[in-house]
Amino acid sequence: MGVSVSGRPVVITGGGNGIGEALARDAARRGASTVAILDIELESAQAVASSLEGSKGVAYQCDVTSDDSVQTVAESFSSEHGSPALVCANAGVGAGQAPALEASLRQAEWVMSVNFFGVLRTLQVFGRPMVESEDGGWLLVTGSEHSLGRPHLGASPYTASKHAVLGLCDVMRAELPDHVGVSLLCPGITTSTLWKSDARRPDEFGGAAEPHPMAAAVMSRGMGADVVARRALDGVEAGHFIIPTHYNIKDYADRRAQEVSGALERLAEVDTSTWHADDVIAAALAEHSGGPDNK
Repeated sequence: MGVSVSGRPVVITGGGNGIGEALARDAARRGASTVAILDIELESAQAVASSLEGSKGVAYQCDVTSDDSVQTVAESFSSEHGSPALVCANAGVGAGQAPALEASLRQAEWVMSVNFFGVLRTLQVFGRPMVESEDGGWLLVTGSEHSLGRPHLGASPYTASKHAVLGLCDVMRAELPDHVGVSLLCPGITTSTLWKSDARRPDEFGGAAEPHPMAAAVMSRGMGADVVARRALDGVEAGHFIIPTHYNIKDYADRRAQEVSGALERLAEVDTSTWHADDVIAAALAEHSGGPDNK
C-alpha cells in the first residue's frame, strides 16, 4: 500500500501553476495538514497557498537547480511542520521544438538541470530525512508520457529528461526502505503553463524566448490538471509505481516494448548467461571482499 496525506504535511515543487497547483488543491481536499507550495515565482506560490481550502497553505520561493535553495526550504519547512507524508518533485520545463541535430545545447542543459537534476536534488534533500523518520512517506515524481515512449518528434531534450527520471525512480524504488515509496506520474497532454517555459529561461541557458505558437494551442486542448492530480494521488494511495493518466500512452509503451522484445529475440539462441549483471556484480563483490586488503 501507499501513503495517505490525510492529517500530514505535503510538499510540492512547481506548485504555483498547472499540475503542481492541481496536486496542491487535491492534497488539501484529502485533508493534508499543511501544503507547501514551492515555486521559482514566489507570487504564484503565495497565490495558490492563500487560496487552498481544507489545509493550511504555505509558500516558499525555491529554485530546484540550486542546492542552497532546496536545502534552505527543506530545513525551514521541516522545522515548522515536521516530516512530510508526500513530496512531489513536480517542477519541470519544456523547450522549443527542433530536430535533435539542431537542438540548442544550452537549452538542453537547462531542461536537464530542471527536469532531471532538479528532481534528483529534491528527492535527495527531502528523501534522506524521510528515510530516517519513523513516520514513513512517499516521493512522487512528475514524469511524462515521454518517460514511456516517443509521443512526437522535435522534443528530444525533453523526452530524454523524462526517460532519465524513469531510470532514476526505478533504481530508487529498489534502494529505499519499506517505509518510503516512490511513484512516477506519467501524464499525457495536460492543460498547464508548461508551454510558457521558454519565456522564463535564464540568461545562462540562452535567455528568454517567445514560446512556440503551437504549444499553447496544443496544451489548451489537454486533459484538465485536476483530473491528472486526482489520478496521481489515487495512485500514491494505492502504492503504484507508474501512474499514467491517459490510456493512449499504451500505444507508445507497446511500441517500445515490442521493439525491445524483438531485438532481444534475435539473441535467443546465443548463450549470454555468463554476463548476467546480477551474477557478474556478485562475483566481483565476492572477489573484492575476499582480497588481501580486506582480511
